[in-house]
Amino acid sequence: MNVHVACDNDIYPPLFGATQRLFGLARGLASRATVRALCVVPNRSQGARAETVAGVELRRVKSWHTSVAWWLERGRVAPLFTAEGGHRARANAYRRVLGGPADVLMCDLALTGLFAGSHDGLRVYHAHNVEAERWRTIAPRVLGRDAWGQRLAALERRAVAESDVTVACTDEDAALLASLHGARDVEVIANGYDETVLQPASTEARTRARAALGIAGDAYVAAFVGGDWGPNHDALAYLVEHVGPKLAHDGVVLLAVGAVARRVMDRREPWLVARPETPDLSAVLAAADAGLNPVTSGGGSNVKVPGYLAMGLATVSTSFGVRGYAPLASAVTLADMDTFADVLRSRPLGWAAKGESAPVALADYAWGTLGARLGERLAARLAARGRGAA
Repeated sequence: MNVHVACDNDIYPPLFGATQRLFGLARGLASRATVRALCVVPNRSQGARAETVAGVELRRVKSWHTSVAWWLERGRVAPLFTAEGGHRARANAYRRVLGGPADVLMCDLALTGLFAGSHDGLRVYHAHNVEAERWRTIAPRVLGRDAWGQRLAALERRAVAESDVTVACTDEDAALLASLHGARDVEVIANGYDETVLQPASTEARTRARAALGIAGDAYVAAFVGGDWGPNHDALAYLVEHVGPKLAHDGVVLLAVGAVARRVMDRREPWLVARPETPDLSAVLAAADAGLNPVTSGGGSNVKVPGYLAMGLATVSTSFGVRGYAPLASAVTLADMDTFADVLRSRPLGWAAKGESAPVALADYAWGTLGARLGERLAARLAARGRGAA
């Protein structure tokens, strides 16, 4: 089975949720199929035009469309998804980069313009979120938000209509895609974690990580990991403004990691340590005792939850933050926004610090397992299509 994946992010190294999901699934798919991924990247990208990582053939194409759209959204003129029009216009060029026809073409929303020229293969719309619903709850501040929201809903509806299968990451998203856009065949593949690198840190690794970050050995370290996304910024702002100050004299350190941390890099509170996104997340999380997920809005599910659990950390989250992870919920400490400080003051321990085994359900969320499962489900649909043609 030949699988082509198309997106407008550089998925390697995977530095935030969307890229972690796509590369993780592609890596798992590569155990069942030949996988080639088209990554449309900004002109400033330093990545190789072609490379193979963990069995995934990566093909990077530079484009100015996404960069312009990013700046337009920052200027509150137009939303980021307007880049889709430019990608649709370049669809033939993208097809040439991907090469000959594939059995499966799986596209993120911005690259679904490729569906029009793929009539023989299985067309898969890969939905990180239900974009129309996400726009309704956390739309960027741009001129004409309502009109842009209608355009986004129409684009998402078109992607669903032109695909043979839609892949969602939660049952809730699957139901919304069906009710809002009439999705008929939806495959739910949860978000997961990188089982090849995320595991409990040794005592030596923990000591090195704390020394590198300038954190005392006896501190209780609560990490928040996040990309450049509105709900992550809101969550970190709440931690910095309302949780950290309450714990200033309790030996608790807030460790912010990822693109979300850029906004607090210049702050000088002694209880706050901020680091940018890194391809070696496990080396930073080795310093942590707990992983935090105080989110109250957004779509899809949060990849940080299984990641924290894989590291053996005490995982503290709002109930909203564990959507999509019902089998893991018993391993997570739930907290309201107003009680996060009280929970951290009690210094909860994760399964590794308690000397316990990992949650039984956690292994099901390894990217290798999830990607292989997706490959099996897509292969079954191809086989059924073949039988129908016969």
